Amino acid sequence: MDMIQKDSICNVIDELLNEIELIEHTLSLKVNQKIVNENSTLLQQIQLTTMHLHHFEKKINQVNDGGNWIRTPINLGKLAF
Repeated sequence: MDMIQKDSICNVIDELLNEIELIEHTLSLKVNQKIVNENSTLLQQIQLTTMHLHHFEKKINQVNDGGNWIRTPINLGKLAF
């Protein structure tokens, strides 16, 4: 009788450990996907901001070279910050 209880307890512990492993794996996948998504969003914002900074630098250089400031319509773009 004593052996049956030990086996039963061991089986329950094994099942719990398997469930914990599954939860850990699922959580790890979700966290990794969130990191990838946030990284992608941040990269897009950096690229957009860099594009705007290059455009602004070009306009400043044009003014410094004696040209006129070319006004960019507001609705053409939106800064990422």
